[in-house]
Parts: sequence; structure tokens; C-alpha cells
Amino acid sequence: MTKLLISCVGENNKEFHFRILTLFKTIKTFGGNLAKAKLLANFVNDVDKTIAKSLERMGVVVKIVRPYNKKLQRHCNKIRMLEIDEEDYDVLVALDCDTAVSRDFSAEISTNTFRRCDSLLDPLDIYQWEYLYSYFNLTMPEDEKKIHANSAVLFIPKKYVNNLRNAWLHYADLVTNTFFSNEQWTEIGLHKYYTDQFALSLALADQKIDISLLPAEFNIHINGSYQSWAEQLHPYILSYHHNVTHDWKLKTTGMTIPDQYIKKVNDMLDR
Repeated sequence: MTKLLISCVGENNKEFHFRILTLFKTIKTFGGNLAKAKLLANFVNDVDKTIAKSLERMGVVVKIVRPYNKKLQRHCNKIRMLEIDEEDYDVLVALDCDTAVSRDFSAEISTNTFRRCDSLLDPLDIYQWEYLYSYFNLTMPEDEKKIHANSAVLFIPKKYVNNLRNAWLHYADLVTNTFFSNEQWTEIGLHKYYTDQFALSLALADQKIDISLLPAEFNIHINGSYQSWAEQLHPYILSYHHNVTHDWKLKTTGMTIPDQYIKKVNDMLDR
């Protein structure tokens, strides 16, 4: 049986406490075989003791990590997930903490293949991506869906973890230091919120890691708008971002089947 390590990174505040508790609660409740994985929650700088104890009661290991240098966009701290002390695993499942697992996706995980979601929101046009790859003398993927690496859901076989971590951080530094250095980089720098995704895209090319895109059921976003293409999809993961009610529930979307899974998550949060 494939040994999984499921990990996330978050800040030490109420919003991230909710996110990380919700992520691991949904893994335990709806994740099937995923509930048997090794679970790791990384907090930047510190963690509330009550939250840490709640996670530990679920079997989640809690770890404090340092932020990278102040120049790096804060999302780049997710690269800390690839700094792993644990050796007994086959695949790292690296998740953004504003995700809720709605059913078992262990059958989609491969010990040999790097998998991630398609990027529904692309901050750059194709010419800007061509410039970005060529600037660093890297070959841009021919498949347009593989050009921009969404970093929210990553299935990383162990054999890739160490080298990818080094390359990802390397390009995060290079990209950050190059923003606004000329006209083209000024346009790209307007989207520095996506620094970690720019860097991951380049790192995958640098390491010549071919990727296999995950099905659309991994890419259901709760963004306040109706997504007709997802109306009948049974999501594996719900990405909810800031779309949470004042009483800490996930907002519904108007999509028939995804909303049924959102209701299940919210019912669980009431217990």
C-alpha cells in the first residue's frame, strides 16, 4: 500500500486555524484511505497551544517552520512542506490549507507521477509565459495546460521532493529579485501574488519533471460565482479561499452536486 504524507502550511491566526482544522477534519471524516496517511500541519513562526492539541488529538503532527526572507511573497512559505524529516513515505500530498477534502482520492495518487490541478485562473498571457521561460533558458511545455503550475494540490513522489524543493526556492528567489527590472518584468511583477506558482512552473521545467493533470473534480472553487461546467461533478476537493460565513461555514455556490458536498462539510463542522 502506498505510504502517504499529507501536509499543509498556515499562519497562526483564527482564519488559518479554521482552515487547517477543517482540512484535517475532512480528511478524517470523508477521506477514506487518506485518513490512514501520516498527517503534518506546519505553522509559520508559532501556533496556538489549544489548536495544536486539537490537531494532535486527530493524529496530526504539528511543526513550527520559519518564514523565508522578507522579500519573498508569503505564499512561498508553502515550500517548507518539502522540507521533510520523515523518511517513511512514498508520496507527499501537499495541499493549500483553504481546501476541504470531500471524498477519497487515493486512487488518483501515483508513486511515479507528479500530479497537479489545471490552472483555471492564469495571470499571464502566452507571450508573457514565453518570455518568463526563455529568460531563464527553460523549455516551455507544449501543452498549454501544463505551462502555469497551480500549487494548491500537489502529489509529489518522494524521488522528486528534495531536488524540486531546492529548485522551487531557487526560482522563487530569482523571480522575486527580477520583478520590475525591465518593462516585461514590470508587467509580470504586477502579479507577484503568484510568485510561488511562477517559481514552481520554472522549477518543474528545470528538473524536467513531466506532470499529469488531475481531473476537474479536484478543481472545484467556491468563489461566489456559478460554474456551469462543474454543475454535475462530484468534487474530491473544495477550494474555498475566503468564502466562509461569519459563523465559520463554507459558502454554497449554486452548483447542484458540489453544494451537496459543501452541506456535508458544514454539517460535520456543526458536530
